[in-house]
Amino acid sequence: MRVVGYARVSTREQADHGYSIGEQNSRLRAYCQAKDWTLLRVIEDPGFSGAKMQRPGLQQVLEMVRRRECDAVLVWKLDRLSRSQKDTLYLLEDVFLANGCGFVSMLENFDTSTAFGRAMVGILSVFAQLEREQFKERSAIGRVGRAKAGLFHGGGYAPIGYDYYTKEDGGQGLVVNEYEAMQVREVYRLYLAGWAVHKIQVYMHERYTTKNGCWASDTTVRSVLSSPIYLGRITWAGKTYEGQHE
Repeated sequence: MRVVGYARVSTREQADHGYSIGEQNSRLRAYCQAKDWTLLRVIEDPGFSGAKMQRPGLQQVLEMVRRRECDAVLVWKLDRLSRSQKDTLYLLEDVFLANGCGFVSMLENFDTSTAFGRAMVGILSVFAQLEREQFKERSAIGRVGRAKAGLFHGGGYAPIGYDYYTKEDGGQGLVVNEYEAMQVREVYRLYLAGWAVHKIQVYMHERYTTKNGCWASDTTVRSVLSSPIYLGRITWAGKTYEGQHE
């Protein structure tokens, strides 16, 4: 049987669990040798998440399947192929089986040449997606908790007028950037004096810059005028909380 192997790992997974590309590659080759299968090649996707199918290595595998250049695709573990239930079932039914190609997972010890194997793939793909969805839920709960505690959500972005230093790294969260704070106060002063938003934008654009560049659009002015961050409040998921920042 002609087999193409597929190995994938994300940077975080490799660091946490140690199943490197090289380790997967060795196991796939040994498995084929024990089964007396012809391993055409092992196609690799180092550093790619299993959440999406837009991976160069996976696309090479799918192209070989569609050209019927292999009889089976071999992976070390099901979630190496995909962590999405929808994508896994699509690959199995609409790509592999539709082109007469089997799918074999070493760790789960099944293949799609049997009805039981096809059923097990569906079940296991549900748990692969469950793990991903639980991670997203935990992240969302953490962000809500930060907002309730009055902490800025971070994410590499700080609003005009502030710099952001994570408290986890010993920083103070949002810290006033005096040069930008002066600009924010100027925007409010001009607006309260009756200036139109566009006139304020032109004025600010001609005189000042921020960490994000210049005051390039009316949207920037409107976002400053409407943000509760300058009142010492944190907004998350449509709710507002008292912040810890100045």
